[in-house]
Amino acid sequence: MSPARFYKNPLPTVDVIIEMEGDKIVLIKRKNPPLGWALPGGFVEVGESLEQAAGREAREETSLSLTGLRQFRTYSNPGRDPRHHTISTVFIARGQGTARARDDALTIGVFDRKALPSPLAFDHALILEDYFRQRLSPNKGPGNPRPADDSFQTTLSLIRKKISPDTGIGLVLGTGLGGLAEHIRQARIISYQDLPDFPHSTVASHQGRLIGGTLAGKNVLALQGRFHLYEGYSPREIGFPIRILKALGLKVIILSNAAGGLDPLFRPGDIMLLTDQINFTGENPLIGPHCEEWGPRFPDMSQVYDRELQALTEKVALEKRIPLRKGVYLGVKGPSLETPAETRFLRSLGAQAVGMSTIMEAIVAVQSGLRILGLSVISNVNLPDCLEPASIAAIIKTAQEAEPALRHLVKGVISKLTL
Repeated sequence: MSPARFYKNPLPTVDVIIEMEGDKIVLIKRKNPPLGWALPGGFVEVGESLEQAAGREAREETSLSLTGLRQFRTYSNPGRDPRHHTISTVFIARGQGTARARDDALTIGVFDRKALPSPLAFDHALILEDYFRQRLSPNKGPGNPRPADDSFQTTLSLIRKKISPDTGIGLVLGTGLGGLAEHIRQARIISYQDLPDFPHSTVASHQGRLIGGTLAGKNVLALQGRFHLYEGYSPREIGFPIRILKALGLKVIILSNAAGGLDPLFRPGDIMLLTDQINFTGENPLIGPHCEEWGPRFPDMSQVYDRELQALTEKVALEKRIPLRKGVYLGVKGPSLETPAETRFLRSLGAQAVGMSTIMEAIVAVQSGLRILGLSVISNVNLPDCLEPASIAAIIKTAQEAEPALRHLVKGVISKLTL
């Protein structure tokens, strides 16, 4: 197992479920720490992608050749290692060859689902339970729910019991914009960690709370913190909270984010009204088994962002004298920021702003029949011929400074909104 270098908490790790013939999987016992049987895996080294780290660690510890390496699920576990809050991304691969313990592996074994060894280290019992459940019911599971699924209904029941939502308006609060939630009155709060199958926020500025209450005299339900592809979550997992909001009866959703400006006329702190979007992530939350209950298999995307909501937002901005930009939002996977060459290229595609969120949520919302209002806070402006280094801390700071203007705009829109 390779040592972690230069990472602060949370610590990124990878685990690999290696499938062998006969529906068996590979488990190892490590020399250090001797905590029981575990999946092959380890820390992500600097400069590696999660997929690269998963392949390297699995090959080093098992001597197997791997094919079909693919991402399964991401787990957030503060207690996995007492020294670190670990974020583990689990992969699945097909193993070929003879399993032999190498590197940090002391013992290796190939086990049947019904005869797993004990004890299992870390949270690997939970991971394998999820894995085998999905193997037996491949069309179910987090991110790919059906309305009748027990876990989905349990989540809805918990929200209804603790928050009693009676609203048609939802909010998704992005990077640096979570402060808007503090202005929700009579707030009733549930942590994402208390909701079955709900993803967990792993980004520092995303608190990971579902908040119900009143804003501008209207009942709202806010997601304080969202999920991103760069965290290792699948597109379907990112869209899962939108499915929940729809099932709770929402009709309008306001998606906010912090984005880098591509238009040279933009300035940090500007608010941009989203008129359209470009999915440049290479991902789509609708890929895979289709559930008719959620909407059409091939949803029309000609009007992602509701034109009546755009007109209302422009009217409110004018009344409140809040400068408002308009433009196309382009979504990338991240987490690296754009190079000057990439900035020129993205601008040539017709986008005015670029970010690492919102796209997956908007696609699910369109399929679900929700009306969408999109707002971006321009956190920095990418000028390719004089591009200055941008830090996440500076981006968050700019978004937080622009939050009061965004709050007044959103409250104004909600107060005039007719469902």
